[in-house]
Amino acid sequence: MKKTIPAALLVLCAAWSTTALGSGPLSQGNSYFGGTFTQFTYDEDFVADDAEPTALIGRLGHFMADNIALEGRLGTGLNEDTVRVPDGTGGSVPVDVELDSLFGFYLVGHLPLGHAGSLYGLAGYTSAKAKASVDGYTFTESDSGLSWGIGGEFYATPTLAINAEYTQYLDETGYDLSALGLGLRIGF
Repeated sequence: MKKTIPAALLVLCAAWSTTALGSGPLSQGNSYFGGTFTQFTYDEDFVADDAEPTALIGRLGHFMADNIALEGRLGTGLNEDTVRVPDGTGGSVPVDVELDSLFGFYLVGHLPLGHAGSLYGLAGYTSAKAKASVDGYTFTESDSGLSWGIGGEFYATPTLAINAEYTQYLDETGYDLSALGLGLRIGF
């Protein structure tokens, strides 16, 4: 169910794009770059607290067709978050969790809302590396998998858009990594 919703949204946006007129900044051949401030949520099974580190993600994309873009993302952690993890004796220990790096490639389908903005869905692949520190020891873990997300953009000018989105970067056995982001996109 989780994976059919983003696929259906992407297909809907792509189908709408073939009939939408006046897409302006979402036209074939246009490119863009941008940045997103992101609040991640790392939710691990059997751990009561979710870690919520922050990151900055850079975006670079190109519209392959009207309202359909191919986008690459590269991110790095800004701040860590501390959570309490059970230690097996009935107590807990503080663990600092931080996103070390993230990169991915996504297909992004836009549903234009006239010249004011658009709604969009994305689907693709993400690779992420996280760091956890406890009692002076640091551990790193890497993983990759399919990703999806939904968002909206408001066009401040014909080349500048403000966006907000929810992205499910990784949904693996035992944990998931999702994020809320707020950013800017500049067309060129």
